[in-house]
Amino acid sequence: MEDEPQPEQVQQPVEAPTFKAPRMISRPKPQQQQEEEIGNDLNLGSFEGEQPLSISEARILITAVHDKRRKMAREGQGVLGDRTHNDTQSIQQFVDYLDIFARYKEYSNLTAMITVLEANPQINHAERAMLGSLCPDSADEAKTLIPSLTSKVDDETLEAALQELQKHQDRMS
Repeated sequence: MEDEPQPEQVQQPVEAPTFKAPRMISRPKPQQQQEEEIGNDLNLGSFEGEQPLSISEARILITAVHDKRRKMAREGQGVLGDRTHNDTQSIQQFVDYLDIFARYKEYSNLTAMITVLEANPQINHAERAMLGSLCPDSADEAKTLIPSLTSKVDDETLEAALQELQKHQDRMS
């Protein structure tokens, strides 16, 4: 037999190999334990025993330290090396934040707030700081925001304290 002509083989274009990512296998993540919880029982975890501050208290403290460092820098007594009074953008933004959200800006109003809250010894320091920062309008709102108050203070006592606090607030302009 003679060599029969073979049919022409049509060459198919060679496709580039495609990359397929391996199938993602997720490992179960260990559940993180929530140490801090503001529920019916106030659990502060590692912050237990610390002295919390309301936004207004933090504003007074930070502003005083910042002003003192600025004054010392003007007098040539830089305390932070090349950053004489720590006037960075983030510090200024933090001070601005405190100025915006502090409800008791005058020192006399702040001391009145502290006096009103300390007149209720059943309310602990963390709850006082939250009440001073959140400034709820009613006992119901306060107990919704801070559930641990539910078992500590009756509505009438809390309502009277909140009304007294509202008298001393610096109104937003």
